[in-house]
Amino acid sequence: MLAVLLSALLSTASGYHLLPPHRLAEAPCRTTALWSTTSLVSIAEDFINTKSGFYSPFDTNAFAEDFVFRGPVIGPLNKADYLSTMDTFKVYKAYPDISPNAFGFSVDPMDARRVWFFVRNTGTNTGKFGLGYGLEAPPSGNAVIGVPEAFSITFDEVDRVKLLTVGYVADRFQGNTGGVGAAFGLLRVAGIPLPGGLAYRAAVAFANRLPGATAKSCSAKEDVPAWWLERSEERGPDGYNL
Repeated sequence: MLAVLLSALLSTASGYHLLPPHRLAEAPCRTTALWSTTSLVSIAEDFINTKSGFYSPFDTNAFAEDFVFRGPVIGPLNKADYLSTMDTFKVYKAYPDISPNAFGFSVDPMDARRVWFFVRNTGTNTGKFGLGYGLEAPPSGNAVIGVPEAFSITFDEVDRVKLLTVGYVADRFQGNTGGVGAAFGLLRVAGIPLPGGLAYRAAVAFANRLPGATAKSCSAKEDVPAWWLERSEERGPDGYNL
């Protein structure tokens, strides 16, 4: 009887709950899983804020060698092409106070290595926008209020970024980017016109073939990591295949 009373008291005091013996073995696994999930979200937050190459200078070591970038318009880009493209545009210098205002971080219940979240970019275009080949667009002084966009980061087994997806607009009626996300929204607010439709497709195809191009809309098929090609061979904007 004394043992029963002690057990009851301990199970209610200070929020502690005694587990039956057959469940004790499960506890470490659940604790580890919870810790892994929390840790991965923290790594994702740190990456998008301080290492991506878009909101800040990139950290080469944060990217897997078989990294792939994909958006609804740009991609797939391999690691070298992505870093070169980010280094060309230097978005974080064009908008020195840029912030993703990231929120809603969640680990994919069907993919334990993938973290989903939203961004809503804000910042002021007080710096020059790199356009490649030494060309730069002067600052406009315009402030951006972005649309909410869905992002995801997939990590490899050593927590390096293997896949980064961006720019999937959740509500095109918010903000002042004309309903477009990612770099396109920032370019539009900065007053840099972008071609649309067939003109855009032709411009992209031409730019990707220029010798020495430092900014690309997609990597050459032979340079795309094999794991991504097994998923999709599409290159360029949704609905096109460059």
